[in-house]
Amino acid sequence: MHTLISFTTEPHFFIAAKKRLDTLMQGKNIVFIEPYGAALSLLKHGVRKGYNIIILTADQDLRVVPSAILMLAALAIKIDTTDEVAILQLAEILQKIININAVIPGFEYFVPMTARLNDYFGLPSMRYADALKVRRKDLMRVSLQKAQLFLPRFSIVNSIAQVQQAITNMMFPLVCKPIDAAGSVNVRKANNHAELMISVKRILDGNDILWGHRLSTMALIEEYISGKEFSLEGVVHNHEVTHFSLTEKFVADQTEFIEIGHIVNVPVPAQLKSILESYINRVISVLKINNCPFHAEVRVQENGQPVLMEIAARLAGDSIGELICLSGAENYFDCIYAAYLQEGRAEKSLVHSVAGIRFFYRPTICSYSSVNGIDKIQDASIKEILLYYTPNQVIPAFPKPLRRLGHVIVKHHDYAELVKTLDIIDTKMVFLS
Repeated sequence: MHTLISFTTEPHFFIAAKKRLDTLMQGKNIVFIEPYGAALSLLKHGVRKGYNIIILTADQDLRVVPSAILMLAALAIKIDTTDEVAILQLAEILQKIININAVIPGFEYFVPMTARLNDYFGLPSMRYADALKVRRKDLMRVSLQKAQLFLPRFSIVNSIAQVQQAITNMMFPLVCKPIDAAGSVNVRKANNHAELMISVKRILDGNDILWGHRLSTMALIEEYISGKEFSLEGVVHNHEVTHFSLTEKFVADQTEFIEIGHIVNVPVPAQLKSILESYINRVISVLKINNCPFHAEVRVQENGQPVLMEIAARLAGDSIGELICLSGAENYFDCIYAAYLQEGRAEKSLVHSVAGIRFFYRPTICSYSSVNGIDKIQDASIKEILLYYTPNQVIPAFPKPLRRLGHVIVKHHDYAELVKTLDIIDTKMVFLS
């Protein structure tokens, strides 16, 4: 069993790390920064392929890696993963001991640091400045606007005094969001000026820290785009884009946009799929996303025009990667590793079914004593039912996605039956206080 080694620049850390890493005889050496969610599945897939995994984690707040995952690592290091100086000091030490073949972000907040480390190790990757343009929604919008891509009207504000001028050429409803959060944190729809001011003040006066990152006190205000929401998942390998899934999105409401479900490989007309993929290919080209997976969220207007909500240079969260593999694209994770490692490009496998996840989102529940219905759910298409909290455990109020109390994953050959099954199971799950 491997335990965390606390990072220090003192000689004893070098000796301990070298002792662990000197036992590695062969295989690729891959660093994961704060593996979480889908990145845990990617990490485990890498272990099965014989890769040597090095984990960096702060081991505090939301940055805690499960002990079962730490046991899989060749080396697990406790370090403040938001401290760029310390991370680069660690990189210098690791470089003296072992060749690093890839650095992978475990979550959205660590994409720029990943680019910084890949550059330090001389590995093919996005440039740090380009990673920031993907990570920060304000820079993303400005870059795509300059390239004349179709976008919502938007403005960026850092004071209440700027709001009125910022929305002069926009009409309600509007959406207000932080420039650098993830998971729909502090994203709200405003139907009027009063609602907008509440949302803006929440961001400008905020003191939120997520995954060790203090959120910026700048707000992005943009037009609300109606229409069906999808995400596109794929891989960019040496500037060549491969699309793996068109994913249907489900949100709790059109006010806070908390995602409550996804269906991968959703059937849509071929023309729409082609339009969406071409639009995202252009976004990827402008933002210079390369040698990594991507996760792009779009809405499709009534006239068929896709509009980008955001794009990330990382694996999609919410088990979407696992759903893609479950639906039939078994080598999705292989293609991601091929991009990070600059190995021969893996061929896309055929998809034979649809797969979906439904979260048990109960925003008003602070804790529960028991769950009714879970013992009555029996369906051959169910692949997993998981609860995140134990009875009487306090459920965090912030960020709101943590009020998703668990999930069910279903695989089916028929889209309509899949949707029906997810709905029925969600209804049957009753959390008692």
